[in-house]
Amino acid sequence: MRMIFLILALLFGLIIAVAAIINNEVVTVNYLFGQVNLPLFMLILGSAFAGALFMGSLGIFRGIRNYMNSQGDRGLRKELQNRVKTLEDEKKKLEDELRKQQKEREEAAAKEYTALEDEKKKLEDELRKQQKEHENTVEKMHDS
Repeated sequence: MRMIFLILALLFGLIIAVAAIINNEVVTVNYLFGQVNLPLFMLILGSAFAGALFMGSLGIFRGIRNYMNSQGDRGLRKELQNRVKTLEDEKKKLEDELRKQQKEREEAAAKEYTALEDEKKKLEDELRKQQKEHENTVEKMHDS
């Protein structure tokens, strides 16, 4: 794209130069504080040079502004990347903590289940024991 722009600028400059060379007449240029007589080709070339200088300075200004904006964007991007990394680290820590708590809960549930099973066995044994005692008592009552 820049190459096309450069070719067009050179072509436009060539056209201006040819037009300036063809026009050799002397013209009077009125200024705010006076007037001057100049050959027309000098006026054309001077105007073209002034326009090119003005456009070049605008381009430089825009380039500096874009550079400053890009520096600000880089700083913001870097800050956001650091924030993302911090959040990812925090997420990993929270996930590890969650896994740890789930494991502890599962272990506690397994211990509680084992304790309940032991209690159940004890109660069943106690119940059988009481049933035997009851049966023995009933047999003794029948025997007597």
